[in-house]
Amino acid sequence: MASNIQKILDNHSKVVDEGFTHSGDLKYRSYAVTTLRGGVGKSTLTFNLAYEMSRKHPLLIADLCAQRNLTENLMRGAQQDVTILDALQPALLGAAFGDVPDDISFRVSNYCDSFKGGKVASFIPGSAEMFAFPSTLYQQLQIANAQQNVSAIGKLLEILKQILDKEAKDKGAEKILMDTSPFYAGGTHLAWCASDAVVIPVRVDEHSIESLALTLGLLSNPAKDFLIWNQRAGGRPTPKVAAIVMTMAGAKSQKKFTPDSASRMYIERALSLAEKHSQLFDHQDPSDAFVITDDFMSTGRVSGAKSIPIARLKIGSFHSVEGKRLQVNASAERYQKELAYLASML
Repeated sequence: MASNIQKILDNHSKVVDEGFTHSGDLKYRSYAVTTLRGGVGKSTLTFNLAYEMSRKHPLLIADLCAQRNLTENLMRGAQQDVTILDALQPALLGAAFGDVPDDISFRVSNYCDSFKGGKVASFIPGSAEMFAFPSTLYQQLQIANAQQNVSAIGKLLEILKQILDKEAKDKGAEKILMDTSPFYAGGTHLAWCASDAVVIPVRVDEHSIESLALTLGLLSNPAKDFLIWNQRAGGRPTPKVAAIVMTMAGAKSQKKFTPDSASRMYIERALSLAEKHSQLFDHQDPSDAFVITDDFMSTGRVSGAKSIPIARLKIGSFHSVEGKRLQVNASAERYQKELAYLASML
């Protein structure tokens, strides 16, 4: 493993020193940014990935998280008459809840100026009521399972995919990006069913390593809920792991731009877990799926609070966030390279 760890660190050095990125296009059509733990920078990562992807591809973005952080980042408090739940409920429960709306997305650049200049990005807002969605979904799944209705189970698991596919077609989107809840049930489960690949942020701490183990286990263990339902649906595909993004890595080591010893230890442990689940990756070597991102600190706070992608932040600029005056320092250039690399390797 030592050589694989060094491979990850050497690659990170190339990214921050030389601005290294991969050539080529996105491998998949639909991605879900997912982790079963909050506070790891998931929505900030999704926001910045959405910006990077939309530079090259018309994009459909969906917020499946009841906390709605991505919705706030992209729409800045604007009123949303339609949310993802307005589409999911009638699709799940039938005509008694009305019809699935024909138009459920908003043009991001109308609300977030930073997205202007790229391809058209459309956004389906989240709903706080998604907290109650899991009980509704699993009640319907249990009814179908009791009837041994394989087709009905499959249709229930694919309702989000069908909604997103239709909206993407209507809006001319080539790619789809989803932000998910830190809880597996409900919207996150359906996002896994709707995605070709997942991006897993892993903060360099103990709870995030435990969360990574749980996530990879759910995606690969036939005795766990996700694959049990896939099997009950007659056999459904499992999304590939497109990237494991080590977030908030410290850089206090003596060697320039190299994660400190504590961060390195967590990266090693994450790699060990990835290697145990190598079948989930389309990389021959799971270490090729690893991306290191630094602790964004004030830069990340500015990006989220002001809805400005890190790629668009100007070094030296000042911003007022929660009553504090924060400056974007020179390290933002490093973060910009790391995010550009992540987008390029997907």
